[in-house]
Amino acid sequence: MPRLTSMNPWLAALAVALCVQFPAQAQERFTLNIPGVSDDRLFTSAAASDAAGCGGHNISPALNWNTGPAATQSYAIVMHDPDGQQGQGVDNWVHYGIKAGIHQIPAGAGSKPGFEGIGGTNGQNTSGYIGPCPPVGDSAHHYIIQLYALDLAPDALPAGLTRAQLLEKIKGHVLKNSSVVRRYHR
Repeated sequence: MPRLTSMNPWLAALAVALCVQFPAQAQERFTLNIPGVSDDRLFTSAAASDAAGCGGHNISPALNWNTGPAATQSYAIVMHDPDGQQGQGVDNWVHYGIKAGIHQIPAGAGSKPGFEGIGGTNGQNTSGYIGPCPPVGDSAHHYIIQLYALDLAPDALPAGLTRAQLLEKIKGHVLKNSSVVRRYHR
């Protein structure tokens, strides 16, 4: 085995350069959490839709996250059910324009008017959170909650964007993103 003292001078210089660069680039991970719940757990029935037969109270989950990159001006949240509509997907929550100083959202805030930021258009063509309501007998649907740290000012985007429109508008403006997955079945 070669000894480090006999390392090629060029390789030694490269190793030193890499060691110097990586600590400066190292950064805390940008992480989205639902407090008190680990990833891929079932939503409680409280989070489910309050529409007839869905069994819930339409309470959006509490969310928290650590600070985004230094250039972050706003955040956007999307909750999408890729299993809904026979695999074509359902958008349960589209919300953006959340100020960079905000790092948590209390439970239920997504379904209340006046919630921080700008409401987008969900799968029912309304604004705000709509809870899970998969068909009875379906296997558990997956609900992907994504958080985007953006270099866009909180008022840069118009109200009422759908998930597809939002994703198109934020292309090239996403500094970091993080997601959590929840499941629900009836």
